[in-house]
Amino acid sequence: MIVENKGMRNEYRIFDSRFSAGKLLQEFITEDIDLILAIPNGGVPVAEPIIEYLKPQEFNLLLIRKVHVPWTQEAGMGAITPDGNVFFNQQLIRSYNIEEEAIERKVKDALIAIEERKKEYELKDYEVKNKSILLTDDGIASGFSMIAGATWLKEKGAKSVTIAVPTAPLDSLNKIEELVDKIICLNVRTRYPFAVADAYKNWYDIPSHEVKQVLKRIRGFFS
Repeated sequence: MIVENKGMRNEYRIFDSRFSAGKLLQEFITEDIDLILAIPNGGVPVAEPIIEYLKPQEFNLLLIRKVHVPWTQEAGMGAITPDGNVFFNQQLIRSYNIEEEAIERKVKDALIAIEERKKEYELKDYEVKNKSILLTDDGIASGFSMIAGATWLKEKGAKSVTIAVPTAPLDSLNKIEELVDKIICLNVRTRYPFAVADAYKNWYDIPSHEVKQVLKRIRGFFS
């Protein structure tokens, strides 16, 4: 099931910030949620107002890392889960004729980045089995990160998985829909090219020090 705000369909520059987008998502989340997981870095400020509103039992980060194509940090040829399971965009890999050695190198880089973030954000292990999960990010583009995350959560025994994001293209949502119990996306777009940034008035790459500040506030909700 995909739930959207019909008035936001195909609109641009509608969210002031990731935080304000999270506040707008609040009223659409009706499920009882045990654990909220945010994909860093962009998903963390989206999650903050949702957590304050829903008051779940737990919060943590889901470290899904994009596996970049060798020549750019913008495009990804897949995504990797915390336990090293990789979901590849085989069509892209074939179209660019990316060699196996380059793929292995980029997978290794992604695994290293996951371990570095675990330490930097002082993350503890968590259990998802038999829990109702809400997974959030600042948007979905190709959808490979969400596909990897949702599949990993189901494999680990999550009772249910709900995705809540401010913006995404419809074709990516259609790919993810069968993997989860529900998708909430305020700004669904069918026009291309698509960029998550186009949904925001104030867009920038969130630095790690800002993520740490938000995490400190979120962790204060549970103290």
